[in-house]
Amino acid sequence: MISMFLKIFQINFRMGKGRFWLKTLRNQINARNKRNELEKSGLEVPPVMIFSVTNRCNLKCAGCYANAQNRNINNELPSEKVRNLFSEASDLGTGIILIAGGEPLVRRDIIEAAASQEDTLFPVFTNGLMLQNGYMDLFSSNRNLIPVLSLEGDTCRTDQRRGKGVYDKVMQAASEMKKRRMFYGMSITLTRNNFEEVMSPEFINEYYKLGCRLFFFVEYVPSGKLDIDYCLSTEQKSRMSSRLTNLRIVFSSLFVALPGDEEQYGGCLAACRGFVHVSSVGDLEPCPFAPYSDVNLAGISLAEGLKSGFLKRIRSGHAILTESNGGCTLWENREWTEEMLEKSTAGKKEISGEENQSRITA
Repeated sequence: MISMFLKIFQINFRMGKGRFWLKTLRNQINARNKRNELEKSGLEVPPVMIFSVTNRCNLKCAGCYANAQNRNINNELPSEKVRNLFSEASDLGTGIILIAGGEPLVRRDIIEAAASQEDTLFPVFTNGLMLQNGYMDLFSSNRNLIPVLSLEGDTCRTDQRRGKGVYDKVMQAASEMKKRRMFYGMSITLTRNNFEEVMSPEFINEYYKLGCRLFFFVEYVPSGKLDIDYCLSTEQKSRMSSRLTNLRIVFSSLFVALPGDEEQYGGCLAACRGFVHVSSVGDLEPCPFAPYSDVNLAGISLAEGLKSGFLKRIRSGHAILTESNGGCTLWENREWTEEMLEKSTAGKKEISGEENQSRITA
């Protein structure tokens, strides 16, 4: 994690923006020290939190995993609870909170809350269509907010999945960010069909010239059996590491592959090994693609939630969570995941004598 921030600092230093990122590096070192201290007392705090702040979206992308889950669009966490959550996460040592959705820009209150939590970095994954609604000024004046624009590849691939004209609007946003000399990213969904194109130096160079210095490659996770063929092939997965190495040599940028980079950290990083997921209604889940939970943060603290028996069982069974064919190993092993949830909630009933408190949101 710290090595990643050293890379970000180097990139921004060349862009003449080293002071803020030096301060950010210090914040991340402090966050790591907090996590290490809490780990000694038995509390596992993830360096990264993924917070899907809403299930609402202004697009209806084909094959959208979030939409296929049919999650509750009501009872989203209120602003004050979210502010407390950000503050709690910082106090515990979580230094990065990825803001996702739905389309997170429909919750301006949350984006503003993130901006005020200055010691935490917030990459905000957006389709880019709402950035002209005053958001450009908000992002450019709060450097701890990092806009990350979503693409599927070139014009044809992006518009085919996201809607006609979307690609051009994303490129307009990217051009504006370059003009403002903002540090921003691109999130590219990796599929069997676009792998060769989007992981090539030629493709990346187009966006590098537009000032992008952060690239996320997110493997496609199927919403069911019908779209399993969109997932990367075994052969493509085997070549991903060498492709990433080459891109890192060619470009002075940060490249993050999810879950492709997890192998170097010993496998799946879900359930607080590297990250944890919070749903829009506050369910604390191991991963965005494993929507199962035995605790909800609406009425308890984050520290209490992180003691979840379910998350602990997922970590204890980490040895079986090898890289999958479907992007997410928890999704592929969902029968085992559901079994771990049942065991956790059964144990909770034995201790408390209460009704089953599990929240299975799938």
